[in-house]
Amino acid sequence: MHSAPPAHEAPEAAALRGALFTDLDRLAFALEMEAAAMVAEDRPDDAARCQERRLGVRLAQRLVAGVWADEVNGRMMRG
Repeated sequence: MHSAPPAHEAPEAAALRGALFTDLDRLAFALEMEAAAMVAEDRPDDAARCQERRLGVRLAQRLVAGVWADEVNGRMMRG
């Protein structure tokens, strides 16, 4: 897979990969907080959609980190 980190990655590439992972982590956390607020506002359908987006961001994190995930890698191999 092209996005998986190679065995010997340049320091600049590793730093960028780490920054992307961290940014995606912050985004996932923000979406989780938004979903919690929606639940508190009795908006369960909106909260469920927000959680689905959060899970998509978590899958993107796994892709950036090069961690195998059937939900990500399996789809990409079929595509």
